[in-house]
Amino acid sequence: MKSKFAKFIDLTIGAMLIFFAAFAVVRYFVPATDTAVFCAVTITGGLCMIARLRTKKKGELLRISKAADDMFFEFMFLPDNAPAIRLTDALKAKGENAVRHGNGVYLNSTAAYCCFARTPTDGECARLIAKAKHYGANKLIILCKAPPQVPKVDGVQVTVVCGDDAYRLFASLNALPQKKYADGTKRRGGLKNAFSRDKILRYAVLAVSFFFVAWISRSVITFACAVLCALLTVISVTLTAVRAVKKKG
Repeated sequence: MKSKFAKFIDLTIGAMLIFFAAFAVVRYFVPATDTAVFCAVTITGGLCMIARLRTKKKGELLRISKAADDMFFEFMFLPDNAPAIRLTDALKAKGENAVRHGNGVYLNSTAAYCCFARTPTDGECARLIAKAKHYGANKLIILCKAPPQVPKVDGVQVTVVCGDDAYRLFASLNALPQKKYADGTKRRGGLKNAFSRDKILRYAVLAVSFFFVAWISRSVITFACAVLCALLTVISVTLTAVRAVKKKG
């Protein structure tokens, strides 16, 4: 995943490109420069807000997916019946009369089986259905990492909950395993590569963009941002050249 600094640079450059495109179109139909700038800023702000909401939603999905992978990874180091034990304890903590039989959790007429080690085969799914019927359940929930092929049996309703949905269920019941083995370290170096080679073009585009906006809007703040981006471009070029010389040496 990109660092926050890289996301900021990409968003800034994208906003500038949108602004230029909107300004060019509006300026063609509207003679007044101030009005064109105002319209371009409004359009850019709206599109950036939409993009931000979409990015935030995507980021949340990625976070949940990573948390689900961590949950499955932690259960690998625990006994096979550990997910069922935690699920049973969580249901009892909420006042439910849940009963565990092996890897299965039974509540009223519903049975839930945790198959986190691997995706159950057709035969294993059939045996889970048989176990559910044996203990008087007519509804079966199979919790797993990937969806299996489940045979259809009259009188038994089978629901598959896998991947991120399985994590959401365990998280909502506070039944997640203690995090001991999954990688919980945060990524560092958000500013470490701030002056890398691939940032040169981005800083240059930002500098030119800010200088153009400062010229048409007569804004001192925008001019200061342009100078800062130009300075970042020079620093990036210098450090890239120094790294290249050291690498050859």
